[in-house]
Amino acid sequence: MKKKYLILPVLLLCMLFLVGCNKGGDKATLTENTDYTIDNTYPVNNMDLTQRGYYIDTLNEPDAPYFYIISLGNKSEEMYTLKIKEVTRVNDKTEIVVEEVAPTQEEMAQEGFRYQAIVVKFPKYQKNVTIKNTAGEEYKLLEN
Repeated sequence: MKKKYLILPVLLLCMLFLVGCNKGGDKATLTENTDYTIDNTYPVNNMDLTQRGYYIDTLNEPDAPYFYIISLGNKSEEMYTLKIKEVTRVNDKTEIVVEEVAPTQEEMAQEGFRYQAIVVKFPKYQKNVTIKNTAGEEYKLLEN
């Protein structure tokens, strides 16, 4: 009977220990819907998406979220798309890795220019942000 009452405190201590182990300078992968989200509804029509890079925007409200608008730029007639591969934080540095997905043969047959962008929304400003593709090429900060 006494063993039943010991299980709960031991489990709680183990959970506290595991949570405490992730503090400090450890690399932590942020999970979608907790620390960031992909926002496909954010208006990007006032931004020059022909340039490769990213913009930072926020709403003019207290405690407003920050939006990182990542633009693939002009990829000629090829219809590349962007996907978020990984978002990590080490100390006060945030790194966003995007995957540049090549078009299928069917998509390549379509003509026209396509300017791809993806919007990552954080609940607050992120210091020291680096955005790069899976090949390690960095995106530069663009001015509105």
